[in-house]
Amino acid sequence: MKEKNIFRKKSGQIEKKAPEGDREEERDAAGQGSESEDGHGLLKRALNGLESKRDELRPDDTDKTGEGPREEPERRERGILFRQIIEPDERTLGNFINPAFWLRKGSELQRIREKSREDRSIFQVLSEGALPSFDYYVLTVLSCIIATTGLIQGSTATIIGAMIVAPLMTPILAFSLGVIWGDLGLIRTSLTSLFKGIILAIAISALLAALIPIPGYSEEILSRTRPTLFDIVVAFASGLVGAYGNANRKISNTITGIAIAVALMPPLCTIGIGLGTMNRQIASGAGILFLINLISISLAGAIVFWVMRIHPVLADRDEVTKRAMYQIVISIMILTGISVPLGIYMREGYRISSTLDYARDLIREKCPGVSIYEVRPVKTLTGYELKLTLFGAESPPIKSISDVRDAIRDRNSEIGTIDIDFIKGLKIEEPRP
Repeated sequence: MKEKNIFRKKSGQIEKKAPEGDREEERDAAGQGSESEDGHGLLKRALNGLESKRDELRPDDTDKTGEGPREEPERRERGILFRQIIEPDERTLGNFINPAFWLRKGSELQRIREKSREDRSIFQVLSEGALPSFDYYVLTVLSCIIATTGLIQGSTATIIGAMIVAPLMTPILAFSLGVIWGDLGLIRTSLTSLFKGIILAIAISALLAALIPIPGYSEEILSRTRPTLFDIVVAFASGLVGAYGNANRKISNTITGIAIAVALMPPLCTIGIGLGTMNRQIASGAGILFLINLISISLAGAIVFWVMRIHPVLADRDEVTKRAMYQIVISIMILTGISVPLGIYMREGYRISSTLDYARDLIREKCPGVSIYEVRPVKTLTGYELKLTLFGAESPPIKSISDVRDAIRDRNSEIGTIDIDFIKGLKIEEPRP
């Protein structure tokens, strides 16, 4: 084979580069050295990495014909790996001629490659699970039917079955992984699958709610229309475990429990039930709960994948951190925007509940012999109205009723009008034989 010399200019000097045949032989030798624990082979591989780094720093990195970069992907990868496992202060002549140093670094390189294989396996599993495949649609439809019927009947066991079948959690985690990897294809696929699953579930549940006569809303439906701050905590913690379970196959058996804890499908079906029965309050309350679960799981996934470094081994860590921070900050901003009104709502609910308990105890103290039939708060533009219904054989004294009103208002300044109705009744004795 005819040899040819390739020259490059660097800092005004002429430098001779090895012929192509010699470079191929060096790469073969470096590849053989990677499969053994011989210090000389590792040294040659490291020197190849140094040469790769040197060539990357040259401004003229294309050949004379302009057909592309001169460095092959395998050689460039070795150079990047070299820079990752050998710190700048370790690049000394004493280390380069020390076989023990290269054996230690060879072990680190092996661990990096093993981690890379695991990361790619996780990426492949979540990518396949996020595809809008036939199985994805079947599971979405079946879980939606099960959840909707369970919500209408108020059957907890049926709803749990729907939680296990629902496939919506995988596209959310795949979206977070796509952000960490910077994979726009996976991000688009995940969002497409998630959007189609959401629309399909809402449409099916709305249709079922419109066709099936519903005498009233079960407690299972109503409980998903009153989200609280605790729902954010539960969804975030479940998302952490879900992402960690996908990143660590040793605990993958807990995924079923995670699906039950997060419960993505029931609030989604509750939205459909609200739309099918034309109840905006039901649909909006369940929509907020679903949004909380969606954002919390996405946030937790981004944090876990970023902390565990589930990304390509050759990826720029600064870029990975930038993408992770971008998603984390946006998710936190959305959750904060949801948390503020939820916190205010929870505070109001706690104060009203405390006031109602206080009113019951006060009536029993001030009006002995009088029973409480109903204590009901009514929301107004300026606060609350309180409606009390009492009954007994004799009406309570006017002063006692006035004391009750004043004490309740002192307890909670948001209480305005207090309406007290009294029903006079007689106890019917059982006739004696």
